[in-house]
Order: sequence, then C-alpha cells, then structure tokens
Amino acid sequence: MIVDGHAHAFPRLGAGAGFASADEHRRYLQRHMSTHPQGGRRVRDNAPVPGSMLRNPAGDALEDLPDVGFRVGDFGRLEWEVDGEAYYIQFLPPHLEATEARPERMLAQMQYVGVDKALLQSGKLYGITNEFLADVVRRWPARFRGCATIDENQAGQLEQIARLERAVRELGLTALYFSNDGFAASGFRNHFDDRAYEPFWDAVEALGVPVLWDIRFAIRRTHADYMAEARRLRGHLRRRRRIQNVLTHGLPANAFDGGQLPEELWEVLAEPNLTVELLFPLLYGASWDYPYPEARAIVRQLHARLGPTKLLWGSDMPNVERSCTYRQSLDYLRRYCDFIPAADMELILGGNANRLYFASEGT
Repeated sequence: MIVDGHAHAFPRLGAGAGFASADEHRRYLQRHMSTHPQGGRRVRDNAPVPGSMLRNPAGDALEDLPDVGFRVGDFGRLEWEVDGEAYYIQFLPPHLEATEARPERMLAQMQYVGVDKALLQSGKLYGITNEFLADVVRRWPARFRGCATIDENQAGQLEQIARLERAVRELGLTALYFSNDGFAASGFRNHFDDRAYEPFWDAVEALGVPVLWDIRFAIRRTHADYMAEARRLRGHLRRRRRIQNVLTHGLPANAFDGGQLPEELWEVLAEPNLTVELLFPLLYGASWDYPYPEARAIVRQLHARLGPTKLLWGSDMPNVERSCTYRQSLDYLRRYCDFIPAADMELILGGNANRLYFASEGT
C-alpha cells in the first residue's frame, strides 16, 4: 500500500475561500510569495526579480503590504505590476489552467502512479478549506483524508476551538494543519506555547487528531529562527505526549547549519510523538535534479538515526510538478534509496501515513 501523506485539492487560488474577503486572501498570498524560494520573474524578458518588491520593510502585517495589483492569474501564475512593468511567480505548475486543483485530477494521478490513498493537507494559502476538503472526503472516503485549518494566531479563542471541533466531529477531517507563520499576524509576539493557547491544545488532545507542523516561516528564514521554533516545539511535544505530530515539509534549508543537521535538532526529531515527512523534491527541486542524489545521504541518516516508523513520504502535489513528475517524487525514494530494506520502505511509503490518517478504517 502506498499513501501520499502530503497532497492537495483546492478551489481557485485567491478566490477568498473561508477568508473575510478575496482581497484578504490575495494579501495573504502576496506576503507569502514575497519570500518564496521559487522567485519572481519579469514578464518582458523572464529575468529573475526579488520578491522584496511585494513587501513593505516597515512591517509584516497584511495591511502593510504595498499595492502592486497582486492577483491570481491562470496557468499557476501569481501576477503583479510595479511602475508599469509586469511580473509573475510560477507558484503552481503551468498546466493548472484555472490555478485550481480538482480532486478528480488528483485521483487520476494517483491511479496512474499506483498511489492508493492520500492525505489532503491545507494551509491558508489555499483558503480556509474545511468545508471543501470535507466534501472531497465524503465523496471518496476510501481514498482521501483531510486536514482542518484554523487561525493560528487566534487559536486560543473560543471561535477557533469551535471551528476545530466542528471540522473533526461534524465534517470528518482527521488532522490539523498548523503553520507557525500564522503568528505573523501578531508580529510574532504570540507563540503557540503561550498560556493563552492551552485551551486549544486541550481540545486537540481530546479530539485525538495528529497535528501537522509547518515551522519553516514564510517571512523569517534564518537558521536561528528555525532552531528557536524547533526548541519551542520540543517543549510542546514533551508536555503533550498524547498528541501525535508530524513535521510537515520535512527539513528545509534553514534547518541545516554548515550542511549538517545540528545535534540539538536531532534530539527534537527523536521525540517519540513526532514523525518526519520526506519531501525533498518539493523543497529542493529548483536546484537539484532527479533522482536527487543529494537527498540520499540525508535520508540514510534519518533512517539510521530515527528508524522507519518515524518517517513518511509525501509529494506536495500538485506543487511538486513545477520541478518533477508525480512518479518521480515517489521514485527517488522507492527506486534509488536501495539501502532501505523493503519492510522499512513499506512503512515509509504508506504504513505510517495509513496509521496516522486512516486509522478509522481499522487498517
């Protein structure tokens, strides 16, 4: 059995799903794209341009963003203008004509490649899509599970706790996507382990859903920032032993120090209630080529030090298709990491994700 632990289905990007308005959604996208490693291009000659033109250095709040006519175009592009010059970032692959990801497309890809099931992750880039994902899961319960989205900065408020409880108990979503970049709304003065958020984590624990953590930060990308959040996460993992957790997106560039994972980070990864996603084609596809030999040494280390039960494969479809095919996002592991025994590979490619996300099936 092969289970993709990180896939997506979403309505047209920037349409405002779940936000107060489509404008708020577009502003959220603009801020995120201002530091996205994919980088922007000038339409006239395709020359690379800095994403900083999408930001105001004076502040990270949505209302601080400069007005550059930022919008969602077709064919996976996000577009804007500065001084009469047109620019774009190819955030999604160009074959997504309407800049949306239909679940039917994901099913066709899964069947073609031989993937049995997938967890549909969320994140506010795609909108607050609890209702959308719940409908997908209802239509294809044997193939999909879905993540809930909440407002991380407001998570301690009763409204957000109620949103999570409804997403799990009524809508049938079986995981929570939690991005620490959500605290940009407070200028990063708030943190998920503040006392004000304890009622929220009580609710998560009572619901029994795993939490998928994105601690990379869209705005702050230094190694020091990453390690500060990793330490914070380790304390949380130890206080909340009953909650299962996944380090979504795996290990970004700012997790490394001089090309190595620091020993302090290994200690975080070794916590018994944390599983690590393997997502190298998405994170490094802009600079590495298939079959990603650079990833093998890291995967070997992860397997040797953490063991097969703490690793799971994810693709980040359809995003990964801007760098490689869906099959290649799987084959760099199953065909080229031949140092992993077959039984261990079965856990990494499906068994672990099946246990975490599809446990209600009793399989």
